[in-house]
Amino acid sequence: MSEQGHNRGNDNLSQLAKAGVAGVVFGFTIFIIGMFPVIIILDLNTGVGILQLITILFGIGVMTTGGYTYAYATRHRAMPLRLREKIGLRLMGTGYIVCAVSGLADVLGIGSHNIPSGLPYFGLWQSIGLVSGLLLIAMGVLLYAQRYSPIPEE
Repeated sequence: MSEQGHNRGNDNLSQLAKAGVAGVVFGFTIFIIGMFPVIIILDLNTGVGILQLITILFGIGVMTTGGYTYAYATRHRAMPLRLREKIGLRLMGTGYIVCAVSGLADVLGIGSHNIPSGLPYFGLWQSIGLVSGLLLIAMGVLLYAQRYSPIPEE
């Protein structure tokens, strides 16, 4: 392989890693706008609305996908997935499901407030579920991400 072809492969890798970081930043921005809609002067009601919950979950999903993309871009793709990496992938998915179910608990009918009587209520238990899901996602990304170890050259 020529030196030019080798550099082109690293450039593609860095572009994918940059896209992953951009996804995390974009998702975090959407998440913050969903949590605090007054930032962009979009606070239309007093409580937490369904659109606000969906925006929060969309931001978390984009952050999770960006984190996965960055971790995928920085690992050696020629090697098969290890058990640690498979567990990390499943933790990322499980964390997102925990976030989605706890965030939309009232909408799904498993929360303490019914939708026909008013706005969904984002209370203590739902916020604990959301934070727990975010911690699961973070643990999954950390497990999936490559740990650098010096490779001895011969």
